[in-house]
Amino acid sequence: MKKIVTLLLVLALTLSLSCAVSAAEVGSITINNIAADTTYEIYQLLDLESYDSVSGAYSYKVNSAWTAYFDTAEAQAYITVDAAGYVTWVAGEDDATVAAFAQKALAYAEAHSIAPVKSSQNPGDFAITGTTGVFSDLPLGYYLVDSTAGALCGLTTTDPDAAINAKNGVPTIDKQAQEDLSGMWGDHNTADIGQIVNFMTIIHAAPGAQNYVMHDTMSAGLTFVQDTANDRGVTQVVHINSLGVETVLTPGIDYTVNDAPSDSCTFEVALTESFIGTLKANDRIITYYNAMLNRHAIAAGDGNPNESWLEYGEEKYTTHDQTKTYTFSIDIVKTDSSNKLIDGAKFKIYDAATDGNEIKVVPLKEADDVTPVLDANGNPVYRRARADEEGVEIEVVDGKVTVVGFDNGVYYLEETAAPAGYNKLTARKEFTIADANLDSVFSGGIYSTGSGVHVVNKTGTMLPETGGVGTVIFVVLGTLAVLGAGVLLVTKKRMAMIQE
Repeated sequence: MKKIVTLLLVLALTLSLSCAVSAAEVGSITINNIAADTTYEIYQLLDLESYDSVSGAYSYKVNSAWTAYFDTAEAQAYITVDAAGYVTWVAGEDDATVAAFAQKALAYAEAHSIAPVKSSQNPGDFAITGTTGVFSDLPLGYYLVDSTAGALCGLTTTDPDAAINAKNGVPTIDKQAQEDLSGMWGDHNTADIGQIVNFMTIIHAAPGAQNYVMHDTMSAGLTFVQDTANDRGVTQVVHINSLGVETVLTPGIDYTVNDAPSDSCTFEVALTESFIGTLKANDRIITYYNAMLNRHAIAAGDGNPNESWLEYGEEKYTTHDQTKTYTFSIDIVKTDSSNKLIDGAKFKIYDAATDGNEIKVVPLKEADDVTPVLDANGNPVYRRARADEEGVEIEVVDGKVTVVGFDNGVYYLEETAAPAGYNKLTARKEFTIADANLDSVFSGGIYSTGSGVHVVNKTGTMLPETGGVGTVIFVVLGTLAVLGAGVLLVTKKRMAMIQE
């Protein structure tokens, strides 16, 4: 079990200003501002033989439970032990150095099953009054105070009692997605199917940061992108301190990435012990990573969530923070001039009124990549194609077709083939997606004008043909007229001859 922690070294000392410590002398450690649902434990690293609180002189020897640890090079980087067994602190006295020593000592205790001398989980060990808890009857010495809250309480020495103020602030997490159209970061964004979406998760560190592991889980509509630079799927991790100074962290040294965790999350980023020891209040750690909006993406509705949370301390967790990536669909409705649905039209979609780039689409398939997805009427559904896919024409069946996977924007529909007997559109039809699907609406089976992307085709005019009935009539009438004129002319001539 992860044992982690409030990083605190406390000295619990003797009863007089200058004396040798007798075996009967005991002290206490009081922890103020304790947190609910938090376990506090103490480890005695050193035994105190004598002290002078006026001069600040203290004489320590290693506690028997920790002899093996202080024989290690790791411990001797902080505390050395002379031939007589007395110890001296040889490292820096800044918070980061002390915190790093405490982290290493706690990790050693966990790995080697060194038990705390007292724990708030044991009845009678920890007396709580309001928000204050007291460990009493402690042999005087040098103590490491551990809490599951992972917050640094502080470092203090009193004689013979030690009092510390627990800083029970907890880390928080903030997740954001980037909107490609504006470049802005927020809790939601819009994208096309096949588009790479940028995410970042910000950890706001608390004092005494311990065991920070950032977890992230993606919905079925998002595919975690494996980054080719480090082959672990995370593009960059950045540390920003309280002064705003930004440092790019080094994989393997400052953090590790697990893109195949055993739990339900998609990947994890674990900060290393050496890096965590440098963190202070108000520091931020930002993890940048990418995902592709895939063919399983939900159009509009509840969007496609991506969720992060932070594990810290001893199996403690922040609240989960979530972003949503939205994509949208369109219904193309094909009718004649009386709004009667007609079949047979084919279309392509472009990003400009003339010329421009074709926005390719392909039939939407089920999870098996074979079975086509059908709409409520049993007709094929199309989706926006990825860059590596060949597009097809959109064919209208039963007067309507659905295409999914569009970002917000202005698009243009070009008719590439009209239904038999109907005139093809002479110009592309513009339509706009603005945070909503362009759904078609039918009432009692009758299409409601103005919904979806409505394309009207008109029939052409039938012209007369050579040899048709209309032509024969004209020929017959013309012939009769000529014959009539001839008869009239002959008759007139005969009458003229009779009169002569």
